[in-house]
Amino acid sequence: MKQILKIVENANWKEEYPLSVSTIGLAQQQMPIVRPHGLPVHQIFYCTSGSGELTINDQSYRIDAGSGFFLKANEPNSYYGITKKWELNYMGFEGAICASLLETYKLNRSGAFLLSTENKFLRELKKLYRYLEEHGEQNPKELSKMCYACLLEVFESMDWIDVGKTAVSDEIIEKIITYLQREFYRGITLEELSELTSLSKEYMCSYFKKRMNKTIMQVLCDIRIMNACVLLNRFPDKTIAEISKKCGFESPSYFGSVFRKHQGMTPDTYRKWIPADH
Repeated sequence: MKQILKIVENANWKEEYPLSVSTIGLAQQQMPIVRPHGLPVHQIFYCTSGSGELTINDQSYRIDAGSGFFLKANEPNSYYGITKKWELNYMGFEGAICASLLETYKLNRSGAFLLSTENKFLRELKKLYRYLEEHGEQNPKELSKMCYACLLEVFESMDWIDVGKTAVSDEIIEKIITYLQREFYRGITLEELSELTSLSKEYMCSYFKKRMNKTIMQVLCDIRIMNACVLLNRFPDKTIAEISKKCGFESPSYFGSVFRKHQGMTPDTYRKWIPADH
C-alpha cells in the first residue's frame, strides 16, 4: 500500500489545535533511512512484516513483525531492512500538547517497543489514513482527535525492548547509506564508494547485497525517489524535468519510468494526488 504524505508546515490551523498529523503510511516497504539530525516531528512506527535494524544514540535494535519504535523529534537515527520485505506502518505528529503528552507517558527517549494491543492501534491508524485519503485536511479538529486516539493506543500499551536485545551495528552499511543520502543528487560510482569504504568493489557490492537484499544502486534509486516525492510537494512550480535533475536522474523519461515503478503513478499524478506541501 502506498504512503500518504501529509506535511503541512505552513498551515495556520496547526497553531489552533493541540495535535496534528505530519506523515502517515500503511504497510509500506521501507527503504533505508539515515537522518543525522532526525526530523522536526515525533514519529511512531509499527512493523507488520519482515525485519529491520534501528540505530539510535549508538544503540541498535532488531525490529521484527509485532514490534515498533518511537523517534523523538530532532534525534539522530537510522533504520533499514535486513530482510527482502520490511513493511512499516507509521505516523508523524506534532503540536502544543506533545511535550506534556510525552511527559505523562514518560517518553523521554527514543527506542523500540512491543504492543499489548496491536490490533487497536492499527485500527485507529487505518481509520486516520482513510479519513485523510477521503477528506484531506479540511477538518483539522477531527484530525487532531483521531491523532490523539492513535497515540493513546500506543502509549497505553507499549513495553520498551531492552537495549540488551540489540543487533550489531554495521558501520560499512551505515557509511554507504549516509554517503548515498548526502550525494544522491549527482552521479555516484561504485569506484568512489569502494574508496570510501576501503574495500574492493567486488567485496563491497557482495557484502551490501547480502546484508540489504538489494544492490547499492537499487538503494540509491530508492533514496532518489524518496527525495523526488519531497521535492514534488515542496516545489509545485518546478517542472518534472527540474525535479528529475535535482534528484540525480539522467533524463526525465527515465525518471518517470522509475517513479511509476516505485509509486504506482507518474510524478505529475503524484503531485496532484497529494496536495499538501512538504
